[in-house]
Amino acid sequence: MASLVASPSAKQPAAVLSAKEIYQKDAPSVLLILGSGAGGQGELGTGSVIDSDGRVLTNAHVVIDDRTGAPFPTLRVYLKPAKVTGDTKKDLTDPVTVKVARFDRALDLALLEPARNLGVPAIALGDDASVEPGDPVVAIGHPEQGGLWTLTQGVVSTVVADLGGVAGKDVFQTDASINRGNSGGPLLDRSGAIVGVNTSMARKAADGLTITSVNFSIKSSVARRWLGGEAPPAAPAAPAAPAELPPAPTTKPVVLTPAKPYRIDDVIEAEIKEMEDMGRDMSEEIRRRTQPH
Repeated sequence: MASLVASPSAKQPAAVLSAKEIYQKDAPSVLLILGSGAGGQGELGTGSVIDSDGRVLTNAHVVIDDRTGAPFPTLRVYLKPAKVTGDTKKDLTDPVTVKVARFDRALDLALLEPARNLGVPAIALGDDASVEPGDPVVAIGHPEQGGLWTLTQGVVSTVVADLGGVAGKDVFQTDASINRGNSGGPLLDRSGAIVGVNTSMARKAADGLTITSVNFSIKSSVARRWLGGEAPPAAPAAPAAPAELPPAPTTKPVVLTPAKPYRIDDVIEAEIKEMEDMGRDMSEEIRRRTQPH
């Protein structure tokens, strides 16, 4: 196994990057994950390359079939194209097969291993202890409303311990919009390090009304403990914002990439059809080769 990607020394403060610089640095290492199974079932989400072997950190619910409790039979990831066009047929090419190395449904975390080298750098796991309410963060993912490889900016609202009664499932609540398709993607601090794994959840108030702009991100320290000794070393904490900077907005999250909406179900259906066509082609080739001449 190749050595894990080294991070800068924790004694050296990380540089503060603009949202655009974070996107340019990290978006190529943010993947689209597509899982499909029998009966037209599937899931689409986001994952982050976290080490030099190309292993991918994501949510368990992105890669685990709810019906079986096992990984989807077909799991593939897609790298970001040089230019996102909004046409999924053009943007999602050259799939790479992955397998689930491990997962935890309670923590909603999974680690994937690619069948080949992905050829992209790892994103460092950051120090979430330095992240406080009011700090700006960005998320990269594939929300239907925004499109593939969407960049959203927001702030950390609060910290929640043991989310859903799960011991050790500590999360940030953030107003950076996290919707279907964003699940499993990175929440990034001002240096571009991962401080959370975004989790899209159905959220309703006591009266049954849907709560909007309330999103959760599993803290990077939770992922680090779960990964154990295989976790990459922590990236240096992003320095505090200079006092002269205006306070980060605390109301509406900002989508910083052009909106290119798509339908997740269409992408899943196309994936399933492609796999079925491949299966038929293989069966036909086997039948042809085994026929007597």
